[in-house]
Amino acid sequence: MHEAVSECFSKYPFAKGTAYKRFNCIYQAHAHYGPDAMGAQYSLRLQVDLASLKVGQDVDSGTLTPEEGKTTLRWVTEKAYAQASQQQAWAAAQPKRN
Repeated sequence: MHEAVSECFSKYPFAKGTAYKRFNCIYQAHAHYGPDAMGAQYSLRLQVDLASLKVGQDVDSGTLTPEEGKTTLRWVTEKAYAQASQQQAWAAAQPKRN
């Protein structure tokens, strides 16, 4: 899977006109290899992938500059992982049921 994602990075630069193709390629690689390859955070990563597709569209259309797109991606990723961490902490604190 890492090789497939690396190929996406090399094939499609993060620039206007190729940003969506880049994130679609990454999304397709993640979806192809699935949860077994991606581990427990599979659904979280797919959510980040979907947000990345939207950012890619915005960069390609000129709504966002590539630099604004990178900032947005960092924000989305940090927020998603923080939210997932909170959910994991909450789940761990719940009493075990028989």
